[in-house]
Amino acid sequence: MAPYISIYVSLCLISMGINAQEKGHIPKAVCISQELKYDKKFLEYFGFASEQSEMLMINSTQLIKTIFMDNSIVNEDINRTVFNVKNFAICPFLNNRALYKLYSAFYDEFVGNSTVIKCPIKPGVYYLKNCIREVVVPSFHPSGNFRLNVHIRTEKEGSIVMKIIWRYRVMRTKN
Repeated sequence: MAPYISIYVSLCLISMGINAQEKGHIPKAVCISQELKYDKKFLEYFGFASEQSEMLMINSTQLIKTIFMDNSIVNEDINRTVFNVKNFAICPFLNNRALYKLYSAFYDEFVGNSTVIKCPIKPGVYYLKNCIREVVVPSFHPSGNFRLNVHIRTEKEGSIVMKIIWRYRVMRTKN
């Protein structure tokens, strides 16, 4: 596998959780850091678009017929996985987002400009929003420090093509 390239930047996150809410408090996520890695065999670049911190650019160099995503949320305070999805087939989702409402909200938040991503994914440049702000997370998200891991693969058991790690803190504020 080609070597990975890492980029560390500030980022915010919309995420999911699993614990009950505290009455009268609104949970907000503040991003601590982001790490981006990619395999040069499939991508020429994955990072900031023209030195803009608000937009990420993906420059794909190969036709990608299938794509799978593993994602997990880890509570870093207790080192426990609180959310885990393995081998989520991205192509059926990209071709009919109405079938997957949870991921559709995530997609709407992060797909930037007029980028339309459909399968098969053709070589080219694609944009994602890199929102740097405080966001409200679902009321059931617990407080604490978390890490969202996203691994993108072209085969279910294949090597990682793209990896995103977001570290964020969830705090509760009074209404």
